[in-house]
Amino acid sequence: MNSSSHAGRKGMGMATKHEDVMRAVFAGWESGIEAGQAALRAHLTDDCRWEQTGLPTTTSAEEAAQFFASMEPMGFERMGVEVRTVAEAGDVVFSERVDWLVRPDGSRVGPWPVVGVMEFRGEKISAWREYFDGRNLEMLAGT
Repeated sequence: MNSSSHAGRKGMGMATKHEDVMRAVFAGWESGIEAGQAALRAHLTDDCRWEQTGLPTTTSAEEAAQFFASMEPMGFERMGVEVRTVAEAGDVVFSERVDWLVRPDGSRVGPWPVVGVMEFRGEKISAWREYFDGRNLEMLAGT
């Protein structure tokens, strides 16, 4: 699990509070659906807009948490996340990562290379845009 370490950080400085928040969300995802939902509720603003290529856009922390749980009926219990690169400019954090959907038996569907942009208001994510190849959604049809 790379999301809890500071692997992939550009530059040699310490992680910022915004980066720590980003990594806390991903650590929640890796711990399971309930932990992922709790992380989203804790770290997104009530009006956060989360846009993902080819997937529904959520417009609140609660909607994001409910969307995250939608993987359970498909047979997945968590999301594996490998953070490759992180960069920050002011209240914006950019990340490059690879995600995997993980089943209860530990088998994975992926990889899903993702580039994300998080905007912060205070210490919470207020807008989040994620970009990936929408054709990767076809992998779910075969699961």
